[in-house]
Amino acid sequence: MVFPESRILAGVRVLLVQRFDLANVGCAERIWRQGEELAGRGHKVVLVQFHHPERRETHPRLRPDFPEGVRGVELDRRAGAFSRNRRTIQREVESTHLVHLWKAYPDIALPVLWALKNCPKPLHYDWDDLEGGQGGIAERLTESPSVGRLLSKWEREILEWADTVTVASGELERLCLEWGFPQDRLFPGPVGAVRIEPDKSLVNPWRVRLEGKRNLIFLGQMEAEDFPLEILEGFKQAAARVENLQLILIGDGSGRARLEQKARELEIYEKTLFTGYLPWEEAQAALSVADASLFPLKDDPMSRCKSPLVVVEALSHGVPVIGSSVGEVPKMVGDAGILVSGTDPKEWADAIVNLLEDRARLSELKEKARKRHEESWTWEKAVDRLEEAYEKAIMVNRGAIRGIKIPR
Repeated sequence: MVFPESRILAGVRVLLVQRFDLANVGCAERIWRQGEELAGRGHKVVLVQFHHPERRETHPRLRPDFPEGVRGVELDRRAGAFSRNRRTIQREVESTHLVHLWKAYPDIALPVLWALKNCPKPLHYDWDDLEGGQGGIAERLTESPSVGRLLSKWEREILEWADTVTVASGELERLCLEWGFPQDRLFPGPVGAVRIEPDKSLVNPWRVRLEGKRNLIFLGQMEAEDFPLEILEGFKQAAARVENLQLILIGDGSGRARLEQKARELEIYEKTLFTGYLPWEEAQAALSVADASLFPLKDDPMSRCKSPLVVVEALSHGVPVIGSSVGEVPKMVGDAGILVSGTDPKEWADAIVNLLEDRARLSELKEKARKRHEESWTWEKAVDRLEEAYEKAIMVNRGAIRGIKIPR
């Protein structure tokens, strides 16, 4: 293993294991970009995915299956394929230096742990969301407290196996420490964003479509209450004070119908544009020409655990953020937007009006947004911390297995 001055590790064989179809799941941007950056640094990267034919027919493609320079491994998502998947993971573990697991769902965690029991290798766990427990993602999506408890058990179980953990938020760090994970094996696991110039063939139609309007964009999931209904009331109040105000909501989910119904009840449906899911490049093109990005959250455990990718994507385009003062959002936004406490409609209306009606301030915040992204929220900086965690995992695991110390 080589430890050059410019980089902690070089030439590591890394197995990135996760459970989604990378082509069409928004949050998979995280591990896809990590793999891309790691490969660009000279690591030998293998990335696992669960191909989902039905979803590919109903959802737009967000990205290629695998980044350039990354070898892909396809697993079968059908329940009857568990043993075959386990054997595939076993073969990959035998030829890797380190396993990186993202998400603690048992359909992927069990094959990984089985393989590590037979062939011990350093395990890094990337924890970026509250999947289990009351109010976690699993319970919200399934409406089953039992499923939530199961995932909470697995989130704890993985900590018993992991050599190192990256946490995407201060709240997840607090949970790790509360559950007994050692502080010196915890590392920050921030998100990043790629600064791109969106394709003009995608940007120009959005410029025409939004011309003459003051445009707020929400980009994200619409599951359960991901977008609090009270914010639509705040938008209505703001629209009464800002001429030609429009809200574009990009994304989809089980909560979309409620949002559309609420917009009709408030008589603002003509001022809202629900696009559904869009290909990643088109969503970024729309975001790049917005006046501001709207990112509301309820103050609950799941929201406090989030490290919202869409916030830093907005910053990367120089788009100021009007966001909730919850969890990691204040740290991400900094001085490049406006933070709102709670979900009171008047406070959200005032924030929207104060930003959009002050052209000088809006222009200043656009510049601050770009600078903030470049200085703090790139995938390069995120993977710097990931490499630190990998180095520690290799040291901890070798010492534990062979009773030796690895010199730094």
